[in-house]
Amino acid sequence: MTGAFVALLALPGRLRPRPGEAIASETPPESVAPVDPSASCAVVEQGTMVHLFDTSSLAGGPYYVNDHTLVQGPDGTWHLFGIFHTEPMGADTEVELIHAIAAEHNPAKWEAGSFEAAPEPYRIALRANRSYGETHAWAPHVVPWDGRYMMVYQGGGADDYHASIRLAESDDLYRWTRVGHVPLFEDFCEARDPMLVRRGGAWALYYSRCDSITRKLSGVAYRLSPDLVHWGEARMALTNDQAPATSNAAYAESPFVFERNGMFWMSVTAYPVAWDATLLYRSSVPSAFPNAPYTRLRAHAAEWVFGNHGEVWLTHAGPGQSGVWMSPLEGI
Repeated sequence: MTGAFVALLALPGRLRPRPGEAIASETPPESVAPVDPSASCAVVEQGTMVHLFDTSSLAGGPYYVNDHTLVQGPDGTWHLFGIFHTEPMGADTEVELIHAIAAEHNPAKWEAGSFEAAPEPYRIALRANRSYGETHAWAPHVVPWDGRYMMVYQGGGADDYHASIRLAESDDLYRWTRVGHVPLFEDFCEARDPMLVRRGGAWALYYSRCDSITRKLSGVAYRLSPDLVHWGEARMALTNDQAPATSNAAYAESPFVFERNGMFWMSVTAYPVAWDATLLYRSSVPSAFPNAPYTRLRAHAAEWVFGNHGEVWLTHAGPGQSGVWMSPLEGI
């Protein structure tokens, strides 16, 4: 399995950004050198990126959008929520979640500028509330449920070993209210980037975390809940024991889990490999993923969008990107 992982660090040139695509402007962390460049891995064809949400024209900028989420409203419009901050990157001062809207119902017809910032007072969906112990607002994920919309996000905490996962709700995707003043739970290793899934009559919440306090291997944990209030203990869905240990699960950021063609898939951003390195894993079950990646894609903080006719798209954002981009995929 080691060969499969390291091969992804040096995929062929066809996976490099094409002209017109987003290219990270800040210097990425030092890459991990490939050990066996001749090892093979699966390749998924990734098309040209389209600049869906361009923040360059917003007053007061330049701004970036980082970890984000997309959800379709009851009238067919699409809503985007994500970390919002002025350049350059300032993770410790990311306290706002931007709200943007696309009137076009069909993602296959999205083009440059399809998303525009929501009108005031709805442009900022949520701000960190320090009176509740929130030190920032990171990585929202929104899902529809029972006539409402539920947003999970990371609200910071007293330190990296008390990172809080929190919940807000909305009836219309414009007005958001926190569900309680306390976190759903706290966890260590800067636990963050939650993703909420309804499956089998219960909720599963995936998020980035180290394997343990003493074994700081990057991974993705999950917890189960019957009601979004009571949460079970954390279990690891993925542990990457082929990458160096880190204090913040840097090789498993922004997890996204979905089911397609009878298999479960999980993507993560591994920014020490490269700022736009997204690794895709595959499993027959949603609770345990082998740590040999299926393929590597070009994206940071990737979200997945699925069309009505089998289409698949992958989003991309982050510092230096002037908003959010999307590219089509084939081969999954």
